[in-house]
Amino acid sequence: MERKLSKDQVKNIRKMIVELRNNPGGLWVREIGRRCGIHMETARRIIDRHPQIFREYADFTAYRINLKIIALADKRIDDKNFLKFMGRAGVSNGKEV
Repeated sequence: MERKLSKDQVKNIRKMIVELRNNPGGLWVREIGRRCGIHMETARRIIDRHPQIFREYADFTAYRINLKIIALADKRIDDKNFLKFMGRAGVSNGKEV
């Protein structure tokens, strides 16, 4: 059974999508959290719960350090249509409809 999204969760997902659309090459989880004004673990939890929106891939630096980069799973996802990609009809006043 899927959990309903709260107003805060919807707001945080929207902020993350906007940041990732502005950075199509992806961002580190810590950077997403910083730019969105949310804790890094909150960002990580959202990413882990919504793989249909966010994808994670490894980026090796010049020093062979494996960095996890987060990007949108589909370039058509935006802050207005993301519920469609999640398989949900919509959210009204923080409650799923």
